[in-house]
Parts: sequence; structure tokens; C-alpha cells
Amino acid sequence: MTENFKNTAQRVLIALTAVVCLLGCQDRRAADDQGKTSACWIYAMLTCIEHEAGMRGDSVKLSRQWLLSKELEEQAASLYLMKEHGGTTALYGARGISSRGVGPEAIRLAERYGFVPYQNEKTEITKSSVTERKLWLLTQQARSLGELRSRMEKILPRFTISRNPATESRRQSLDGTEGGHFYYLSMRYNPHQFAESLMYCQRWEFFASVPYHPYGKPFVLEIPDNYNRHEYINLPPDELTSRVMESLKAGHAVYWEYGHKTVDGGHTSDHAVAIVGFTKSRKQPGKVLLKCKNSYGSKWGRGGYMYVSLEDFRNTTCNVGVITPHPSPASGSRTPSAY
Repeated sequence: MTENFKNTAQRVLIALTAVVCLLGCQDRRAADDQGKTSACWIYAMLTCIEHEAGMRGDSVKLSRQWLLSKELEEQAASLYLMKEHGGTTALYGARGISSRGVGPEAIRLAERYGFVPYQNEKTEITKSSVTERKLWLLTQQARSLGELRSRMEKILPRFTISRNPATESRRQSLDGTEGGHFYYLSMRYNPHQFAESLMYCQRWEFFASVPYHPYGKPFVLEIPDNYNRHEYINLPPDELTSRVMESLKAGHAVYWEYGHKTVDGGHTSDHAVAIVGFTKSRKQPGKVLLKCKNSYGSKWGRGGYMYVSLEDFRNTTCNVGVITPHPSPASGSRTPSAY
């Protein structure tokens, strides 16, 4: 009798532990609101990274404005230099300055500038079109790159170092270099160290499915937002969907850009969200629904989330980003690598 009781107790304990782990892995944080910006790609990518950190027990919220400000600063500096040296405007000039982008660009920015916690934001961009226009005017007015950077500081978001009550009393601006530090949970970081602590085991690869490029090989995805010419691996639709489901079943989040089908069989990139899980439809048994976390605030959809069928996913997907345990042999050099 005692032995049976012990076995039953052990089974109950194992079941309870599994339930607790499952609940702990669910994404229950309120959805972010990108407001009047076009930075859904940053919001979606950082949501995925935060989800992965949460799987390890690290609850963190990253600053979206940090990467957005670095992206706009780069574009303004490049546009100014091209103007000064009489270069072509094919990269930035024709499109002006834009806060739109793609998932691999967010990873590139993270590798170059690191991360900053959300609580370190002092100011933010509330309407990207206004900020973009101001920066473009600065590139036409500035007489030197130094002047441009100095005047951009008054327009772009500002960030501060967290104060450690025990040892710190100063607050100073962060610039993404080794000299700028902040405290997070009593640990001292610079932006690069903070990014490495969150992404040390994350390797992101990006996939698309288009009929006009060879399958299984990298190619530059021809969409306007991919202005830095990041490469994606081309996969058949069924294999791409399989990769996504495998990643979700392993507990990972998936970066997803979707849009409308084009005449050549590809898709536009209209919006980006993070797929954080999947479930079965209650109304239609056997139908799989993907749980997607949007960036329109918690009042949108179902508490900031939406549920998409696999059929709609296949019919609207432009590209996806998934965590892979090993780099793909076909992965191009432009695809961001792991930390």
C-alpha cells in the first residue's frame, strides 16, 4: 500500500511539474504598441528574442526605440555622405529615410549596437514619418558629419544609464560603445554585453518561398524593405511550414512577415508579428491555429493577439525567421549569425 502511494505521489508530482513548466513557457506579457511608427519588424523580432529569454526563465523587456534610433541614424549618415561625395542615391536617396525594415536587419542592428532595457528609454519616437522628415532635412542642411550627428541627438530618442543606489549617482547618455554602461538586476552591462547575455544560444535563420528562385539556396529577397540586401533560404511552401511547426513544437517563437500574393507568385511584406505558439480550433476539430503576438497594443484583437489558420499562413507568408540548432549549409554570408 505504501509503495503504491509513493508511485502515485511521484506521478502526480511529475504531472504538476509539467503543467507548471508549460504555463511558465506561455507568453503572457501584454502586447506592445508600435503607435504611429513603421517598426513592426523590430517589435516582432524583439518579441521573439524576449520569448526565448523567457524560456530560460529570464523575464526582460527590450527597448524597441534603441534599434529604431540606430537604424534611422545610419540611414541619415549614409544619405549625407552620398550627397557630399556625389554618389548615387539608389540605396537611401530614392526612398528617403524610412523606419521600415526586415527581420535580418533587426539582428544586424543587435549585433552592431546591442540591446538596452526598456526602462532605460528617456524619450521615444511617437510618429516615425515626422522624425524621418526631420532627419532628411538635416542631411540637406548639415555642413559636416559631426554637425549632423550633433543635431540628430536632439531628434532621436535618448537613453540613460540606470542608477544603482549603492554605487551610482550619475546618469549619462548611452552611445553603444564600451564606455556606456547601465545596471540591470544589479549587474553591470554595456549594450553589447547585454545582447550577448540574451542571445548567446540563439541562431536565427530566415526563409522565404518563391517559385522564381532555386529551392534550397540563398537569394536576396526582392521586397522594398530589404534595402540592405539580406539573404534568405528559399524553401518549398510545405517545407517552410514544416520548419515553422517544428520550431513552435520545440517551444521557440517564430518571426513572421506576411502580405498579399503578387503576380509572380511571391508575396508583399505588409506587416510583421511574432508567432508564439499554436493550438487546436474548438469549432473545427483538427484545425491548427497559430497564436500571433501583434504590436498594436493589448486592446487590439484578443488582448493583442490573433489566431491564424495554417492555410492562411501558407497563403500570405512573405518570409519567416526561426531558431535553428545549427547553421544551414546553404546559408549565405549575409544571413546574421549567432552570438
